[in-house]
Amino acid sequence: MPVRADDEFLLTDLKGFIVKDLSKGTLGEITEVRAFPQQHIAVLYFQGKEIMFPLNEDLISDIDMAKRILNVDLPEGLIDVYL
Repeated sequence: MPVRADDEFLLTDLKGFIVKDLSKGTLGEITEVRAFPQQHIAVLYFQGKEIMFPLNEDLISDIDMAKRILNVDLPEGLIDVYL
């Protein structure tokens, strides 16, 4: 296994972070980060439904490492697809 530097951050480290969306507010805790060849996908449960969204620069507005909060601006209607 490759050795990680203490300050190295990977998208898979977001598991357990709370997701807050600009328009929907707090969505929930990331329960899983799935790695696909094209991108990483965050998985969480919101209103009893599994929600997935891509982890990319366009959607992530801020990562608060100290508070373990991922602030996102998800496209309009993405959450509604799952509800």
